[in-house]
Amino acid sequence: MIAAGQLRPVIDLEFALTEAAAAHRRIESSGHIGKIVLRVGG
Repeated sequence: MIAAGQLRPVIDLEFALTEAAAAHRRIESSGHIGKIVLRVGG
């Protein structure tokens, strides 16, 4: 299913790596549904 593109993760928010503290606060708030993503690089 993954290879066919039929299964995709639910993404709540994306943060730049420099905003890791804000991402951590979002996780701790329990107000998210889905994954919190940290972007690394450009």
